[in-house]
Amino acid sequence: MQARAIVARAFGCSLAAGLIGLTLGACGAAARGSAGTSSSLAATASRPPSTVAAQAPAEAPCAAGAPAAVAQAAGLVAMHIYELELASPEVRADQRQVEAYGPLLSALAAGDRAAVSEAVTSLVYSHTHVVRLRVTRGATVLADVGGPFILAPVGGPLRAGGRTVGRYLLSVQDDSGFVKLEQRYVGDALLMRIGSRVLPVEGALGPAAGALPERGPASYHGAGYEIYTLDTVAFPSGTLKISLLVPQPGASTAGCRALAVSELDRVGERIWRRFALVSAPPSAFVHSVSSLTGALAYVRSGARQIAGSTQPGPPRLPVSGNVRYHGLTYDVCSFAASTPSGPVRVYQLLGP
Repeated sequence: MQARAIVARAFGCSLAAGLIGLTLGACGAAARGSAGTSSSLAATASRPPSTVAAQAPAEAPCAAGAPAAVAQAAGLVAMHIYELELASPEVRADQRQVEAYGPLLSALAAGDRAAVSEAVTSLVYSHTHVVRLRVTRGATVLADVGGPFILAPVGGPLRAGGRTVGRYLLSVQDDSGFVKLEQRYVGDALLMRIGSRVLPVEGALGPAAGALPERGPASYHGAGYEIYTLDTVAFPSGTLKISLLVPQPGASTAGCRALAVSELDRVGERIWRRFALVSAPPSAFVHSVSSLTGALAYVRSGARQIAGSTQPGPPRLPVSGNVRYHGLTYDVCSFAASTPSGPVRVYQLLGP
């Protein structure tokens, strides 16, 4: 499912962005700090009140629903990270490589189990992104190579000479890799559970967090959180529950939609900063932010568009408020930033 559709159904809105060391513009992405990661729970124990563009449509205060609104927005981005491990162009390229790998197909056709194992090992350790690969024939596992804690398996048939000679299951991401991505782009502490067992994954919370609920408010180490849990798939099967500990927002009169927008804005800021650290072009940021949040994003220097989700983008964009574009009304959020070529303003269009 496309990221834009998922976010739109939940909130009718999407993303935002920011840049390290710069003050935020009109949208107020400071629902919580973005400098650190979730390794320090105390540093992210609460969110200050969200600020919302003055021109935003009036909305009733979110009140008691605020923690859930913020947690769901963070959780949706985390789910999009997971979905990209299932269906990105890179994943499909790895699948094609496995499906066309001559030594593996020949070994399966010949019934040579040792050769199957050798071919699978070669695929996992040479020129692929695959972190685990399992090949089966019927109910028999012929080879299974890779790490112990893996998620997001994808698979299909293996064919040789016009007939199916086996099946494969692969993954391009392990649990610790997902944790690193979530903490890079979302920044919340998390734990991973299969049933009641907390997995010992690097960067995730340990067994002491196992008593936390899957959803709702909770206290951990003296701080208040809203727990949001994703149901994902472990390798080779079964439900892997990934629970985010989202710091509860501070007191605010903002509506639930506005709080969700502000949370996605904060996530966008982290994404921009990561790209800025490696001097990635603005176009790369725009592509990634759209994949993770579904936003229409634009980077402009004055009236000149440097990068954007559409070419050309809207002829004019306000610093904040609303804009009508291609028959739809979007909330606009923006902030000032800088690039090696000079100052820019980054806009996000949060739409239906």
